[in-house]
Amino acid sequence: MAVDTVIDLADIVKSYKVKKQHEPFLALDGVSLSVERGELFGLLGSNGAGKTTLIKIMAGLLEPNGGTGTVLGHDIYRDHKAIRSCVSLVAPTADVGTDNNLTVRQNLEFWAVVYDLDRSQRAARIDEMLDFLDLRPYENAWPMSISAGNRQKVAIARSLLVRNPILFLDEPTVKLDETAAASVRELIARINAEFATTVILTTHFLFEAEELCGRVAIMDHGKIVSCDTIEHLRDRWSDHTEMTVTCDRPDDTTWAALDALPFVVSSAPTDHGLSVRLREDDRLTDVLGLLRGDGLSIQSVATRTPTLEDIFVDTINGGRPALNGEGGA
Repeated sequence: MAVDTVIDLADIVKSYKVKKQHEPFLALDGVSLSVERGELFGLLGSNGAGKTTLIKIMAGLLEPNGGTGTVLGHDIYRDHKAIRSCVSLVAPTADVGTDNNLTVRQNLEFWAVVYDLDRSQRAARIDEMLDFLDLRPYENAWPMSISAGNRQKVAIARSLLVRNPILFLDEPTVKLDETAAASVRELIARINAEFATTVILTTHFLFEAEELCGRVAIMDHGKIVSCDTIEHLRDRWSDHTEMTVTCDRPDDTTWAALDALPFVVSSAPTDHGLSVRLREDDRLTDVLGLLRGDGLSIQSVATRTPTLEDIFVDTINGGRPALNGEGGA
C-alpha cells in the first residue's frame, strides 16, 4: 500500500532577531519531518524546544528561513493561503477566537461564515458538531459561563466545521482540570478515528502523547532528536533494564561494589531501597547475590517497563538514562 504523505519537511530553519543580541535566536535548526494521512502524531519538547514554531510553519502562518517542504502538496513558501485554507489550528487557550458576546451557537455560526461554509450546510454542520462534542446543552450559553473544558470543545468544534484534513492542536489541555482534560483527550481520539483527520498534537504531558499518539517526535533546542512509534522508542530504551529492590540501605562499600559491576549502568537510592539500571536483564541474580552477600535483607524485587517520560528524559539527556524521575519535561 502506498504511503500518503500529507506533510513533508526537509532541513527547516527558522530564526528570529532578538533585541540587544547580535546573534539571532535559532528556533528551528534543520528539522526534517514526514506525517502520513490519518496519523495522530505527537510533538514533544520542553518550553523553547521549537514545537509551536514548527506548528505555525506547517499551518502556513510562518515562513522558514531555510529548507523545503509541502503540506498537502502545497509549498510552504509560495502557498501560505492554500495551506491555511485546508488545515485547522486550535491555539493553547480556547478563548482565542471565541467571542464572549455571542452564544456558543452564534460563535459557530460566525465562524461558518468566516470559513465560507456553504449556506445550505451551515445549520446541519453546526448541529453535528454540537452533538459530537456534547455541547448541545450549552448552545445558547455565553462562553464565559461554561467550563474551560467546554470552551476548549467550542474551539475544537469551530476548527472542525469545514472538515479540513489536518488539525493542529497546540497544548489543547494545558489549562484544563483533570476531568476536562480527559474529556478532550477522548474527543481527540474520536476525531482522528471517526473523521480520519490527521491530528498533530503538541503537549507537555507525556502520558497524554503515550495515550493518544501512534508516533512522536521529541524536540530539543530546535532539533528533532528522535522520531518513531512509542513501541519502537521503548524497545530501544529497553536495552537497559531497571530493577527496584526493597531492602536495607546499602553502606558505602556495597554501593562501590555495585557500581563496579561491568553490567551496571547506574544505581540510585530510593525511599525503601535502591534502583539499578542494567545492560543485561539476565544479571538480576548477580546484583541480588551481591546485596545478600553483604548481609542486606531483601523484601521485594520489581522490574519496570519504560514509560514515554523515561524515553523523553533519556533522549534529551543524550542517551544518559535517568533514574527515579531525574530530569523533567
